[in-house]
Amino acid sequence: MYMKVTYDKDTCTHSANCVNSLPSVFQVKDGNFVIVQDGAPEEKIRETVNSCPSKALKIK
Repeated sequence: MYMKVTYDKDTCTHSANCVNSLPSVFQVKDGNFVIVQDGAPEEKIRETVNSCPSKALKIK
């Protein structure tokens, strides 16, 4: 099954946990938040999403 990570910009507290924990997936490019869906193994992405303090990141 395909995993899709979503981001709610209105919920995000910009703690940068995701960017610091898994920069191959969660990136800021030209001032925009970018999610590279295939930048790491699914298990690592799930761990990072689950550790989001504001719960702005979700998996569908």
